[in-house]
Amino acid sequence: MQIDRNGYGPQVVPGHGACQYCGRTDRPLQRHEVFHGAYRSKSKRLGAWVQLCDECHDKLHHHDAEIDRELKAWMQSNIMAHYGWTLERFRLEFGKNYEEWRMNE
Repeated sequence: MQIDRNGYGPQVVPGHGACQYCGRTDRPLQRHEVFHGAYRSKSKRLGAWVQLCDECHDKLHHHDAEIDRELKAWMQSNIMAHYGWTLERFRLEFGKNYEEWRMNE
């Protein structure tokens, strides 16, 4: 796997120049590690990051829990499919089942 000089592996779901949350193409894009905190480095390396427009990225970092939950559940399913992981393997790597967590919030 090719890692860039900032520690980012290729995106699991390439964004193609659009915000991966709202789909806008007319705003600057910023990288966001979907699983942050203790899992930030792993997110970068495994491609669990997205391009968000500056507006969505700002909302997310001002504690918009809905965006955070949706991105985590969406990325979980993509990571599992991309790497062929079981739910147990995903939990080992990222600590919990975010699809279930989203439904229970």
